[in-house]
Amino acid sequence: MRELQNRTQKQSLKYTDLQDRGFKNMDKLTELENALKIQAFDVSDKVMEQVYQKATPKKGNIGKIHFQPRITVPIMILLFVVGASVTGYAASQYLEFRNSKGDVVLNTAKTPAETDASKTHSSTYTRWNEEAKNRLQPGEYAAYYVKDDSMNQNNLSNLALFAYKPAELSSFNSLQDEIKRTEAPLFSNPTHLPDGYQFEFGYVYPIAAYPGMMNKKEYRALTDKLMQQAKAAPKGENLFIQKLNWNKSDSSFARYARGNDYVNITVTKYTPEVTKTTIMQNEQDSAEQLTIKGTKAYYIRASEASRPLEAGKNRLGWLDEKRHLHYNISDNQDSPLTKDDLVKIAEDLLNASLQ
Repeated sequence: MRELQNRTQKQSLKYTDLQDRGFKNMDKLTELENALKIQAFDVSDKVMEQVYQKATPKKGNIGKIHFQPRITVPIMILLFVVGASVTGYAASQYLEFRNSKGDVVLNTAKTPAETDASKTHSSTYTRWNEEAKNRLQPGEYAAYYVKDDSMNQNNLSNLALFAYKPAELSSFNSLQDEIKRTEAPLFSNPTHLPDGYQFEFGYVYPIAAYPGMMNKKEYRALTDKLMQQAKAAPKGENLFIQKLNWNKSDSSFARYARGNDYVNITVTKYTPEVTKTTIMQNEQDSAEQLTIKGTKAYYIRASEASRPLEAGKNRLGWLDEKRHLHYNISDNQDSPLTKDDLVKIAEDLLNASLQ
């Protein structure tokens, strides 16, 4: 019984605070971002921190905003944006990383304040997204439409949403096999984990079914199909799902745990069009630039006052510009780990990537 209780408690850690976080940035976007609307993926489930990515638009395409979920505590939000920076910030409080040309390729910025509107939308979205995932088997990816005006009125440009129920793999070898099968980002198993931490599970996440969806006729056709089903459905039936085939991934995830404490590693591909990545942090958090194995990295430690908004106590990450990969390491909010513990993991990952 105790073993079952411990397992249940451990599983619940994966989803801490999701109800309050799902779409917290919906109404915090610039005018341009609002005009582009939101590509609403399964943000209640994807990973670890809020990340904005600024992309250079291709000819004939004004831009795209792309939410991608990864299953762990808070949320990774990928916003591909054109125009001005996501937010202004004081250089003395936040970090900037420049490439050899002097262009800012990564920075940290203040997390915008949450509003009642974003809380309401987040709660509604999370409720329906969880219901959609409850109808899927592990490893299944699906589009869905909800007949709910309170949610759709803020998302009129892309009414079909997406949900993925990860197939959690309980061995690192199995994860590596799945990474190779789906062409997800490959990374090595760290050898310098904190004492007692062991691989718990991992998974890959599918590439968006219709990248830049607002301009895709396939996406519009899928939306129309789901909405027609909704019109023909009897009263009281509000969720309509179509499962999608997928075989390629753009993100790899692994969790290492000791009891209720854990360390998450996420490696995510970004496209060459992305020219800037912004990591969100609270004003009270401490941010520090590190150099690890010759690579510039950010380290963010959450303050006690900001913990409810952050992914964990410690976050450490960097960009591999040659391979177009973003690495992120984070822990839980009550973690006993220090910066040095995350640095040792980063050194393992960087050593392997340089070979």
